[in-house]
Amino acid sequence: MLPKIQHGLAILALLFVTGCANTYNRVEMGGTERTHTRLDESAAVLVMMPKDGGNGRKSYGGSGAVVAHTIDAAFSRYARLVDIYPTEYHSLNEIKDIIAKNDYKYIIIPTVVSWTYGGANWSKTATQVGVKISIIDAISGRTISSNFLESKGPSASSIYTLLDSDTEGPEELLSNLADDYVDDLYGALLSFPR
Repeated sequence: MLPKIQHGLAILALLFVTGCANTYNRVEMGGTERTHTRLDESAAVLVMMPKDGGNGRKSYGGSGAVVAHTIDAAFSRYARLVDIYPTEYHSLNEIKDIIAKNDYKYIIIPTVVSWTYGGANWSKTATQVGVKISIIDAISGRTISSNFLESKGPSASSIYTLLDSDTEGPEELLSNLADDYVDDLYGALLSFPR
């Protein structure tokens, strides 16, 4: 009887450990990682407002604004000025007067690829976020960096979530990713989350 209990506890412990970790991934699509270019902290940054995201079945209203504000917060830790442009990006020509007036050097163009809330503890859906971030030189229009950031929380039906109802939403997952990504862009000695 005792070996069966120990075996059961070992399986439960394994499920708890594997089910409670958030996964983070960053896919470099071109730019600073290849050229070893670092962004200039004295330069002003304009973050464009992305469309709201979802998961194919449902769109989450306000998620575009959350993404823009999260990216604004991450860049504000380094850049001398960071603003959010209230509409979606179409072209540099469309915003050239704003660029000149505020002397923006970098235009940040986020695209929400996926955005899902895990839901209640009994749901089988995991919280996830996926955002493509392109950084454009405001003068030349050249892409400086393009990355895809994605993170997935534990399945809402995992042992961890059943025991802890305070699971992270897409906002928190993105905040962790964005902070580490921007640290890397400005050459900070912090590591990307694993």
